Amino acid sequence: MKKIYTNKSDEVALVAEKIIDSDSKEIVLNIPKFSHLADSLSNFHLIKREAEALGKKIIIESVDDRVVELAEMSGLDAINPFFAKSQKQFSDIAAPGTKRGMDPARRNVTRGMEEVRGEQMKSSKKEEKIKEVVEEPEKESQKTRKQWKMPSFKIPGRAAIFVGASLIVAALAVLFAVKVLPRAEIKIVTQKTNWAYKDSVAAEKSTAVIDAAAAKIPGQVFVQKKNAQISFRATGKKKVEKAAGGAMIVYNAYSSDPQPLVARTRFVTPDGKVFRLTANITVPGAKIVEGKIVPSNIETQVVADKPGEDYNIGPVNYFSIPGFKDTPKYAGFYGETKKSMSGGFIGEVAYPTEGDIKKAETETAKTLEDAAKIALFAQAPKEFKAIEGASRFDLTKQEVNSEVDESGNFGVFVEGEMELVAFREEDVLSMLAGRVKKELGEDYKFNSSELTYGVARGDFGAGKITFPIDFKGVAARQVDVELLRERVLGKSEIDLKSLIFALPGLESAQISLWPFWVKKVPNDKNKVKIVIE
Repeated sequence: MKKIYTNKSDEVALVAEKIIDSDSKEIVLNIPKFSHLADSLSNFHLIKREAEALGKKIIIESVDDRVVELAEMSGLDAINPFFAKSQKQFSDIAAPGTKRGMDPARRNVTRGMEEVRGEQMKSSKKEEKIKEVVEEPEKESQKTRKQWKMPSFKIPGRAAIFVGASLIVAALAVLFAVKVLPRAEIKIVTQKTNWAYKDSVAAEKSTAVIDAAAAKIPGQVFVQKKNAQISFRATGKKKVEKAAGGAMIVYNAYSSDPQPLVARTRFVTPDGKVFRLTANITVPGAKIVEGKIVPSNIETQVVADKPGEDYNIGPVNYFSIPGFKDTPKYAGFYGETKKSMSGGFIGEVAYPTEGDIKKAETETAKTLEDAAKIALFAQAPKEFKAIEGASRFDLTKQEVNSEVDESGNFGVFVEGEMELVAFREEDVLSMLAGRVKKELGEDYKFNSSELTYGVARGDFGAGKITFPIDFKGVAARQVDVELLRERVLGKSEIDLKSLIFALPGLESAQISLWPFWVKKVPNDKNKVKIVIE
């Protein structure tokens, strides 16, 4: 007999694998309290089924009454080694009076269970000894606590406590007033200049760097090619007569010599319908293989001798050539069609008028230009700006197919190319900033600005556009705030005012030291606030 121990988290599939892997025919399965197996009765049914399939005897051992109950409900033997209820349930295995009549399997289980109980009793005795050893120091510590007494000392009078507390509060107040409260705030208003530029700017693909003096910036050329096939309704009506036509294979089964046939040569169907060659052809000579003629052939186009739908016929196996009649060639040369003849028609059909064609050409060109522009602007990166007049569209090909389809439509094929010269707006602003610095000084920058563009003029062959701009901005002298903050640290109020009011381009300034008793700037830069307007 073998005992298998399971863990609380073991699933039934894992337990079944342990039973299968065991080489013992009698197994005591130990299941701990709160095991996942107690979640469902079906787990114990599965254990029983696997054991029966393997021919093994399973006994469930657990201190969990829920496990014991489910095991018994599934038909498995179960015991609880620590409680009377479980002992009673297991009495048919463990009772001494029944050993004589027991089968060998149950005697083995009984011995196994007695061994488990013996081990558990030994463990219990060990725990009692440990408890006695632990309890003795506890008693000693209790005695020690009873004998210890708190040392006595004298409590100072209330006046002394009040004086001490007052001194501490006063010291903290002084520290707070000197180290925490002091602040400095400096508000500076610099002189401002209204500056405007209303002139042209050139963007060229050949310009690599910004030239502020010449008002030139780098340009970028983008190109997009497009084509389209567009159908239009034909509004004209006319009476037409069309002859059917199609492909024909002409055979030479006469001789090895090639045979020329002129255009308009007749080919006749068995029911007398005549079709004619549309061009001159030469039928290649037949091959002679082992003394036999192997016909040669050539494919060509034929058209019906008369217009109309009567000649829209299906495939025909044999077309004779009347021109060879009463000669040996009459039987040696013939035609065949593998596809139907079509197109024969007599009646009124639609056709594109001159107005239809002109309108279609205009619309296709506009449609293609719009499509190319959308694709081109999507191709250009977001940082590039495209303005009106900066692009050009060339229609490189336009073909009109005046043949109408079954729906009465004709088609127009167009091909074109869109070219765009774009630029970065930040380059325009950098160019203007360069001109401001040259006119007003290096430390001037724009605080605010407004920029509008006019229509560009393009020299697309050179990859260049010239466009007017209208720029209005407010330029102000810049102050390095961090550098100024470092310079004012620890300055007295008089020195601070001297430093601030000596700044170039200063329009006005406000200096505030707080609280009122503070006479110099704190040495901590985090306590110095500088605002530039």
